Amino acid sequence: MSSEPPPLYKPELLEPKKKLTLLQHCYKEPWIPFGCLVTVGALCTGLAGFIQGDQKLMQRMMRMRVVAQGATVLAMVVGVASQAASQLSGDKESVKLSGK
Repeated sequence: MSSEPPPLYKPELLEPKKKLTLLQHCYKEPWIPFGCLVTVGALCTGLAGFIQGDQKLMQRMMRMRVVAQGATVLAMVVGVASQAASQLSGDKESVKLSGK
């Protein structure tokens, strides 16, 4: 067992079936962790507004949370679609190369 840390996301260093670490996923899809942090920030700020009794702040932050969650889900869908498209184009190229 080597004492080296796992490599950061570099496609050429990854084996086809190897599981990615959390840090490698963050480098591969940076918008998803960012969206999660914005969502949590809006939720915490809205909760603070609720505790202080500031109705306007609370309502604004809850709306921002919904928008941030929607953007995060959209980023996930776009990431999955682009990955599927790249795999599909890779399959077509392998069929062309094999002559079938």
